[in-house]
Amino acid sequence: MSALRLSLPLLLLATACPTAPVLTGPPPDPGALYIQAKKAHGVPETLSCDAKAFVDAPENGGRYALHISVKRPASIRMEAITPMGDPAAVLVADKGAFALLDLRNNVFYRGPSTPENLSRLIPAPLRDDEIVSLITGDIPELPDSRPDSAARNGDGYRLVIVSPRMRQEVLLGGDLRVVEVRRFEGRDRLLWSVGLDEHDDTSGAQVPRLLHLDAPPGRIKVDLRLRNVLAGKPPPSGAFLLGVPPGMRVEEVQ
Repeated sequence: MSALRLSLPLLLLATACPTAPVLTGPPPDPGALYIQAKKAHGVPETLSCDAKAFVDAPENGGRYALHISVKRPASIRMEAITPMGDPAAVLVADKGAFALLDLRNNVFYRGPSTPENLSRLIPAPLRDDEIVSLITGDIPELPDSRPDSAARNGDGYRLVIVSPRMRQEVLLGGDLRVVEVRRFEGRDRLLWSVGLDEHDDTSGAQVPRLLHLDAPPGRIKVDLRLRNVLAGKPPPSGAFLLGVPPGMRVEEVQ
């Protein structure tokens, strides 16, 4: 009877807490896994959403209400909205060009679409194409790179991509959803990591609803929660164009 009393709770605990399946077998080929993952994330081509950004950074920290539209490979429109629902700033990046309409300070910035310029609204050490890739749930490109190694990781995979100066680690789920991306300089200096969570596949793609950026060199942390996601429908014509309003001061940036 005492053995039965002991075994029954253990049996209930075992049935209530199932463990995630662990993939077995030989290590996957890194090149084949990379191609398979990129193919799995070939869509959506476009995405629009509302968003809340929570930013902890030396500059431009705070909470932001945003409307975001992106188009592959590197087109971005990001509108910061006031609590009253009015635009406070509009950022556009397209074909390597950047523009920021700062209605708070009545300044129009324009120049190349660099991570530094894109950070004038939401700080992040990311290129325009990296932002688009991560928001659409894809693996960001590491220039001049090649898949180097791959291994099974719990119920998913760990893929390592290397270039002459950088290393990128990608954690994939068993269904190839992108779970985390870590970018290193050299072998072990972490430049940034982005976690992707709460994926939604109703559009036919594994689109994250929550992204968390951690960039230790710049002491930057950003949580981005997406809402009202519309994947695959092109944004309005001219969404990635931004002209100078009459009477606004223009500042050229590098």
